Amino acid sequence: MSKRGALRRRLALLVVLAPLCGAGSLAVAVAPATALSPDERPILVLVASPSTLMVVHHAHPLPPSEAEQLALKLGLFIAGPIIRRHAREGVDPLPTAWQTSEPDRGFIEALSAALDRTQANWPWRTLRIVDSEADARTVLAESRGDDVAVVRFKCDLDDDLRSVQFVARASVELVRDADTPRESRTQFQIRHLAEPLAADWGRPRKYASEFRPDGPLDHEVDGAALDLSRALAVTIARLTTATPSLTIASRHFADLTRKPKCAVCEPGDPVLHEEPGRVWVAPGRLAGTVLSLPVEAGAPPA
Repeated sequence: MSKRGALRRRLALLVVLAPLCGAGSLAVAVAPATALSPDERPILVLVASPSTLMVVHHAHPLPPSEAEQLALKLGLFIAGPIIRRHAREGVDPLPTAWQTSEPDRGFIEALSAALDRTQANWPWRTLRIVDSEADARTVLAESRGDDVAVVRFKCDLDDDLRSVQFVARASVELVRDADTPRESRTQFQIRHLAEPLAADWGRPRKYASEFRPDGPLDHEVDGAALDLSRALAVTIARLTTATPSLTIASRHFADLTRKPKCAVCEPGDPVLHEEPGRVWVAPGRLAGTVLSLPVEAGAPPA
């Protein structure tokens, strides 16, 4: 087992000794497996399809007047690549200087380690990790009459010209009474955004240290896996109660002393959890989505 893998296993062992979700708004009453007869918790299925971390570009085109001034100042030969860089949109592989031997930066391994522990505190009775959508459909067919939560993941680096941000998305499909005439499905998404890293995709060697093995990006990947494991527990627990709801909260975005950067968040949006450096929000403008957002250490109070 790799050094990172061993560390993840030890981290997972430590986490199981703590309550499922700490205190405050994270507290979710989940009965131990021995107290349920029969065990009515859902089955959790993780689709761990092989994936490669990619860089996603968003266009930030320069105004024509600014582009013209840049060309006059630097010459078209130098200004051209800068202008095209700002207008770039699409997806690219990580530059060679940013790559490691793990195409997904170890995300699935870290997530599996976070979830691979005693089941008593989880709101699901068993965990199945499958390699494909076909395997997930097989589990559903084998689980006739049960509740099954199927989770699919996607991770990217969002390019913002002078920084990149690791974004991990968990798309959750909760299937009630699977493969029966009563079957119903609820879908939602959990989106973890890490703290942006200073990096320029156009000058990858200058910023290679941010992407070295066990460097800043890998630490963010491990943190995202742990955060998503907790968020899955909370959201699935809330949706399998007698009055299912994602938005049960005692605080709202306007109540936060230090607010994360969030273009879609509004004052009345429910805050599901808050801890030093991170907050979970359910924006009304993104129905069925929970955002796990970083809060900068030096962010000014609202």
